[in-house]
Amino acid sequence: MAWASRDTYNGEVTALEARADTASLEGLHVQRRQLLPEYAALRALHGNNGKWDAKRKQLLEALKVRVRIEAQAKNEKVTEGLVDALAHAQDQYIQFIDEGIVGATRYFEVQTAMDEITEQIEARSAAIFAYSAEARLGR
Repeated sequence: MAWASRDTYNGEVTALEARADTASLEGLHVQRRQLLPEYAALRALHGNNGKWDAKRKQLLEALKVRVRIEAQAKNEKVTEGLVDALAHAQDQYIQFIDEGIVGATRYFEVQTAMDEITEQIEARSAAIFAYSAEARLGR
């Protein structure tokens, strides 16, 4: 089935897939394409060379600036260590870390689902190859 028809897949298997008793290749591709938007976003944040830590550092530096501005407005002197500690203790930072944990967990789940689909495609190929070899021997 061509890419143009990916939204109209109706769950049918080809004649060869039916005879070989394997999953539909198009069905597996549909499953993978359904996961792809979420997977791509999660991978961009949490995968290799992901941007989550850069975003964490960016937020932390913004929070440090806020803490310094607030201290200056009150004419308080603060050390860099205190600024760092106060920034890490901000609710916004804590929430960001918690959301990052949830996101990284979801990334692992979706990555596992993508890997399983890839394994099913590979197993399907092996099954069709074995079916073809058996069919040739049976002639």
